[in-house]
Amino acid sequence: MTRASSMFDLISEQPEQRPYFESGGIGRSHEFYTGEEQFRREMSAIYGRHWLPVDHVSRLKEKGAYSTLNIGSGSVLLLHGDDGIRAYHNYCRHRGYKLVEEAEGKRQSLVCLYHCWVYDRNGRLKSLNGTYFDHFFEKEKNGLLPIRTEIRHGVVFITFSDDAPDLDESLGEFGKFAEVYELADLECVQAKDYPVASNWKLVAHNVNESLHFPTAHKDLHRITDFDDAGTYDLEGDIVGAWQSIRGGFNSVSMTGHSGRTPMPLVPEADRQRINWITILPNLLFGFTADYVMMQWVWPESPGTCFVRHFWLFHPTETAKEDFSHEAVFALWDKANYEDWGMCERTHRGLSNPMWSPGQLSLDEEVVSQIDAWVAARTADPVPDDGPARDAGPGRDAQAGQGAGAAARETNGTGPARPAAAKG
Repeated sequence: MTRASSMFDLISEQPEQRPYFESGGIGRSHEFYTGEEQFRREMSAIYGRHWLPVDHVSRLKEKGAYSTLNIGSGSVLLLHGDDGIRAYHNYCRHRGYKLVEEAEGKRQSLVCLYHCWVYDRNGRLKSLNGTYFDHFFEKEKNGLLPIRTEIRHGVVFITFSDDAPDLDESLGEFGKFAEVYELADLECVQAKDYPVASNWKLVAHNVNESLHFPTAHKDLHRITDFDDAGTYDLEGDIVGAWQSIRGGFNSVSMTGHSGRTPMPLVPEADRQRINWITILPNLLFGFTADYVMMQWVWPESPGTCFVRHFWLFHPTETAKEDFSHEAVFALWDKANYEDWGMCERTHRGLSNPMWSPGQLSLDEEVVSQIDAWVAARTADPVPDDGPARDAGPGRDAQAGQGAGAAARETNGTGPARPAAAKG
């Protein structure tokens, strides 16, 4: 692939203006951010029916490698078997015991600690270890329950629906960024989970705007330029923006400096830039010339979620004896705790039923876009037989009927200044 001069050369034409810029936007209701019914709709119509990005292939390289993830009240097990990476519901078929608690690891057999049922790395039931059944039991029909799994650009996707929207159509122009930053080939060198006492949408808002950088993130603001930035208008269920790195720095890290070689396909204009791209509903990428970060927010309840953060680097750099990512991790780990405190205080504030939605600025277009995307997909009531929170995407029912491809919202927002002209 020939290196372009700018990411703008690789994606669709960018409009000079969008309707949002005429008057900005308005936040949504107390119920939209804190309500139990709204949360049930989100778990059913979004997390139960859309494709969800859940991991990166570099964490599941070898056969037997696994990772786990909680979504709502359910748990997902990703397992590298003989046919590649597959997802399963993370519970024993006997009595529902949660099979694997660890976040990641490697096993060739999975043993249920309750009654010692044993599953192989392909999800098949190997042994009942003394549990007595007679003619009515068929072992081959009692393996782990599979979840639809696909891989794109090194990202593992799952869906609980048999009628999910088309994955490639939803990803739209994301592949342009993934190819330039060689996402499929990068190595995840560290992962960390953070519990947050906030609605998941407030975290999604926070990580997609930089209006708060000058007051909340002194280290980030010292290195990134809040004023030299802009939003993209991207095809697909993705939103995005760019933001410049200040002169004198070449890496978004605690030191602001890195001896790592820039990734070879990154356009010249983007070597001093962060490209913030989010796959809706919940995965933010920070694409930089010397590393990529991935940051998920996963809902647990109307007022709690957890954030999973990955730091990925090019294998030519991780192979070097003097490789270190400590300055990168230090910056983002500090910024994360700063962010979660703000999200939690925001949640407490708008949990007041007397709270009324405020005016959004031009710098907060992404906040409006995320809310509009969620609102469009949760406008219909949760069906009686659909997956509510307590019987949600982690359950055997597999989310009922798919929502289908909802009418697209205008995408193209991010943590930066609004107008994104070429050049």
